[in-house]
Amino acid sequence: GASGIGKSTLLHLIAGFLNPLSGDILWQGQSICGLLPAERPVSILFQNDNLFPHLDVWTNIAIGLAANIRNSTDSRNMIEQSLSDLGIPGMNKRPIDTLSGGQQQRVALARALVRSRISLSDQSAKRSILLLDEPFSALDPETKAECLDQVKQMVARDGLTALMVTHDPADAKNLDAVVFSLKPNS
Repeated sequence: GASGIGKSTLLHLIAGFLNPLSGDILWQGQSICGLLPAERPVSILFQNDNLFPHLDVWTNIAIGLAANIRNSTDSRNMIEQSLSDLGIPGMNKRPIDTLSGGQQQRVALARALVRSRISLSDQSAKRSILLLDEPFSALDPETKAECLDQVKQMVARDGLTALMVTHDPADAKNLDAVVFSLKPNS
């Protein structure tokens, strides 16, 4: 849909950053409107990576996880695997501000995917939702295509549900996605 049509607002409603004025948001037949953002089976990747430039890669990925989860061997392995899957292995101790824009966006994607995987391992969440809000629009075409391909592979492998907002119909085509177009007054 066009700019200002409500695409990002929809993602913010699902994530719990905004409350709906009416209606409900259901996931697997259950309302999630009463849940805080941290309690929802949702992870989100924004256009802006929202990384902390003064922290290293590993800390940026792990920062939102509870201490007992963050320090587990499984979580450490999951973070390392995500970095490897995204083509940036061995960068866990690098400061964010030393990475290229494409590498930073991959770190942000790794953070979202790790949170999705953590949610998947939680007994209360059978599946997780990965929300993507124009995440690759600032990347060069080659890096963008690589990131989209990596998202496609990980969504299929991990059984995630992904909802991506984009202005570029080719992005949805590259993900082999079902496409919904928002229009005024819809």
